[in-house]
Amino acid sequence: MERLRRAMMFAPGGNEKMMMKALGVEADSLIIDLEDSVAPQVKKEAREQVKNFIMASDFGDKELAIRINSLKTEYGRDDLEVVMQARPHTLVIPKAESGQEMKELDALMSEIEKKYNLPIGSVQIIPLIETPLGIINIEEIAMNTPRLTGLLFGAGDFTRETRGQITKERLELYYPLIKIVIAARAAKIDAIDTPYFDVKDLEGCEENARQAKIMGFDGKAAIHPSQVEVINRVFTPTTAEVQRAKKVIEVYEKAEAEGKGATQLDGQLIEHVHATISKRILKIAERAGIL
Repeated sequence: MERLRRAMMFAPGGNEKMMMKALGVEADSLIIDLEDSVAPQVKKEAREQVKNFIMASDFGDKELAIRINSLKTEYGRDDLEVVMQARPHTLVIPKAESGQEMKELDALMSEIEKKYNLPIGSVQIIPLIETPLGIINIEEIAMNTPRLTGLLFGAGDFTRETRGQITKERLELYYPLIKIVIAARAAKIDAIDTPYFDVKDLEGCEENARQAKIMGFDGKAAIHPSQVEVINRVFTPTTAEVQRAKKVIEVYEKAEAEGKGATQLDGQLIEHVHATISKRILKIAERAGIL
């Protein structure tokens, strides 16, 4: 676990006021958007504005990510060259659909890094999985470049292409959600849930976040600052969870020292897997600043 990615918040790349406001939000990651939130006639201006904003700003401990336009569009390659000069941590790539795309993107990024004397491989990739083809090819997407550190689900575009509807229960999205988690775990990278689109319904956002956490997701994207506190709370271990994790590790390590492969805590079986899960809980708590 290289980064904590509980809430990853989008901010429009063509709006300096909103980008500045986003700096003060307690999201683990800030995704500055050059795709959907920027009109075609101002995309060139927006990418330069984003580059200058990044180079002039202090992001503290936040992960700085930029969603560029797809390389299949006329804007993608120019986005790539301009924003990489500002050395963001991560690029979010919309509508990722194949492992070959990820390989080609990696090669392009390496060329740009060489051109501007940047460390090779210093900028990471999070593909946005938002088409049926992306779900079909999810395994090869996840495992095709060492730059890739997470998978982000985009339910809005995905549902438009499947001609379905998004419900609060999200039964219609279980298949792509689980596919993304499984691919992320196989590749040992993060899985990030889609944004919740009703910004006024914080209870619904929390329900979705809890559902994603149960499935195994590491965090959830946000499209409004009000969602960040909710998402952070869901993906941050509670005091009770931290105390339980400490006890699990303690009793397991004691049993291990006695030559036992398993033990019990409060009537429940404790094995190596439970100690591993508990250590991850404590690591998240430490990185969240509550341990």
